Amino acid sequence: MARRVMPAPDQVTVLVHGIWMQGVMMRVMGKMLEARGFRTHSVSYDFLKNTPEENADSLYREIGELGARRVNLVGHSLGGIVILHLLHRYPEIDIDKVVLIGSPVRGSYVARRVYDTPALRPLLGRSIEKGLLGGAPEFSGKRPLGIITGSGNLGISALLYPSGDDSDGVVRESETLIDNATDRVRLPLSHSTMIFSRECTDYVARFLSLGRFRE
Repeated sequence: MARRVMPAPDQVTVLVHGIWMQGVMMRVMGKMLEARGFRTHSVSYDFLKNTPEENADSLYREIGELGARRVNLVGHSLGGIVILHLLHRYPEIDIDKVVLIGSPVRGSYVARRVYDTPALRPLLGRSIEKGLLGGAPEFSGKRPLGIITGSGNLGISALLYPSGDDSDGVVRESETLIDNATDRVRLPLSHSTMIFSRECTDYVARFLSLGRFRE
């Protein structure tokens, strides 16, 4: 789907993982993007000890160390919320395009169900603070933003905490809405499988190339 692009040497796409993951999990998508001509960098952060705001501060410093003139951001799930905090806290940061994949920017029903179970609450760490339980900052609309959601509705979370047909098995479509997003697309994929999917990667690559998902 996506045309192969040859980025400038100083351009990099930063991949930000979701909850219960580490940066290595985003390397699958990173490798597929690199095969399409993109330079990528996967980051890791601690959602148990740090809030999304604090992880945004760490992300800001790591981006600065890359020394790239142009930076794209791709965030999966909680990673998208970290990106919104980054853009809110550092409005001057030079970011070209942003893609959020299955990010519950309006709060997560599944996270609320987990939080309401005391024995499971520690699994969320500090991701709930202006994050998975709501309170993420608004998107300013200063740069192209693409949103990818899924309709696969499979996985353990879907069995334990059914979130309805209008979801990817974890995140509801309504939880991903951002009024001033540039474009959005829904794929027949579940929440966790999107970051390993060639189809999803094709859409990411297209948005990073064109600023939209379709010609």
